[in-house]
Amino acid sequence: MNDFAALNYNLQALLDFIGFLQGITLGILLIVLHKKTYRATLFLGLFLFLFSLKLISYINISIGLGAAQPEWLLMPFNFSWLLFPMFFIYTQKVSFLAVKKTKYWILIPGILSVLAQIYIFLQPPSAKIIIANSAWYDVVFTYAGIIYSWNIGLWNLKILNQHKKKISDSYSHLASKELQWARLFLIYSLITSFIIHLLYAISADNYYFKIVFSIFDLIAIYWISFYGIQQRNVQSLVPETEDLVFATNQMNSENISADNDLKAMQVFMAELDEHMRISEIYTKTDLTIVDLAKEIDVHPKRISTAINTVHQKNFNTYINWYRIKKAQALLIDDKLQKLSIEGIGSEVGFHSKSAFYAAFKKETGTTPTKYIA
Repeated sequence: MNDFAALNYNLQALLDFIGFLQGITLGILLIVLHKKTYRATLFLGLFLFLFSLKLISYINISIGLGAAQPEWLLMPFNFSWLLFPMFFIYTQKVSFLAVKKTKYWILIPGILSVLAQIYIFLQPPSAKIIIANSAWYDVVFTYAGIIYSWNIGLWNLKILNQHKKKISDSYSHLASKELQWARLFLIYSLITSFIIHLLYAISADNYYFKIVFSIFDLIAIYWISFYGIQQRNVQSLVPETEDLVFATNQMNSENISADNDLKAMQVFMAELDEHMRISEIYTKTDLTIVDLAKEIDVHPKRISTAINTVHQKNFNTYINWYRIKKAQALLIDDKLQKLSIEGIGSEVGFHSKSAFYAAFKKETGTTPTKYIA
């Protein structure tokens, strides 16, 4: 091996070692932060711990430890079957699906895979050399696991999209509630996983490719750690069933049937619109659909269904529509010239300047600054 090749291999080992130390440390931190209120951090910590532990196998290969000492061959850290399912469990517990039965069964293939790898790792070196040179080992523990994991990842993306819709029907302030980072991380993981295996198929020993793989892993570790520590459980506030008691108004089957009638919903929506204009409840920064439901003493599901059916909007968009209308009036009010644009955004109920600008541009096609120019 020439000096340049040795340098690249050492660089890959260094990057993987940094990722391993950082990931293990941050994974343990997330597990320690696990509380009864935020149980999902336990599963994210386990995901990060396993994700980082797999780097030991890459370090083993890059420094040639397994080749020099066969007893270190086939370390049981190939978690192809387990990583995406573990992240799936995390997102289920942190999202609106937390109230439903956790799908622990998707972890079973991964657990069996790890147990099988441990059994193989404990075999004599001569047996491990034969297994390492066989085609079935990679097929069973890597490629089949990848296909399984990709399917779990795509399923997870579908669930996160459902979560986004549910949350938009519950909250007027969506920051940190949509799990946008988790969706982007899943997309990133699926794409980079595909790229890694494509490049591996093109040239398994390419030095540059291996360094790229290590960089991909480092990005994933810091991404998970940064957002995972901040993320808290998010639940939909709109019950799945409609025949529940809310406040003093019991929604019986006749009520639900009436609400499903378009004319009845239009009448209700007109009354709700009038209440919104008079009360200006939308200026409450952290307004939720439950807050509004309590104020008018109806079931949250009734409000959500009416807004979606009559106005073709979700709760978040509906509330922001009122906020923007009021903001437009304030922006051209001569009496409020000393009030900053950020101040106006806060006045109408927006949590931040960026949220105000984004909603204003979405609704009007321009920014608040250009609107008053």
